[in-house]
Amino acid sequence: MTQLALSTDLQVITAEINSYKQIAGQSVFEIGKRLKHVKDSDLAHGQWETWLESIDFVPRTAQRMIQAYEQFSNTTTSSLLETSKIFEMLSLPESIDRTEFIEQEHTVPSTGESKKVDDMTVKELREVKKALKEAEERARQAEMDRQAAVAQKFTLAKQIEELEKKKGRSAEDEARLQQLSQSNVELTQTIHKLQDELLERNTAMEKRSHDLRKMKESLSKTSAYIVVDLSTALMHFRSIHDQREAIEVAERFWIELDETIAKKRSEWQELMENNISESEESRNERRTIGTVRGRQAVIIDADTLPEGDG
Repeated sequence: MTQLALSTDLQVITAEINSYKQIAGQSVFEIGKRLKHVKDSDLAHGQWETWLESIDFVPRTAQRMIQAYEQFSNTTTSSLLETSKIFEMLSLPESIDRTEFIEQEHTVPSTGESKKVDDMTVKELREVKKALKEAEERARQAEMDRQAAVAQKFTLAKQIEELEKKKGRSAEDEARLQQLSQSNVELTQTIHKLQDELLERNTAMEKRSHDLRKMKESLSKTSAYIVVDLSTALMHFRSIHDQREAIEVAERFWIELDETIAKKRSEWQELMENNISESEESRNERRTIGTVRGRQAVIIDADTLPEGDG
């Protein structure tokens, strides 16, 4: 059998590998769909694991493919993702909408870059997933603290009510009542603080997404306006380009535009350079760690991929 010669161009080889990885990703959903059908319909007549062995599947791999089909098959973009990313996303928090997660950009903690899942490495995807889990855990803990504080406040209120109803309160009772009342005030403040923190955290996350979207829209509109308006102005200038006044207006416009752009560019550049500097420090730190620990291979096989964060 004649074998096709492989390219000696590394870029071509890379593109070919990525293409096959995407094909593998699409196959996961089709396999998962059929595995689910066999399991749900009991087509193996109670011999699910035996049947899996007959097609060289272990139960864990089969279950992960079924989960991939259930979680991501309705997302058009996910069919283009490589297998390793699909399996990595299976352990995303349940509160995360899978479609939105794939289609939106996310900030990679170690670099500060905004990327979609398709543009991330598996390592970057794990970073983002870990950050989401940590944020959700902080929010869950804050809500538990709030609920505990509310329960404690209810208990305090009952104790205060009983003391207030007590006739002929002693000095000790009065002191106790004052202490409980003060604790009740402090607890109320704590509850309000926890509620504000939860609201602020959610608002901040929504605002970052909103700001990124609006920034892209504004830059896109600015670029379009400049192109259209300059083209329109140039069209009119062509017919009067020999007039001194027209030339003076054009020269003044370009001088003012250059000054405005230079000023605005410096404001943007300052922020961008700060982020680039921070990202470079992070990269240098990771290189140092990498030198000590050595390189780690990217694992794609479903049976060997870690379920948690690597």
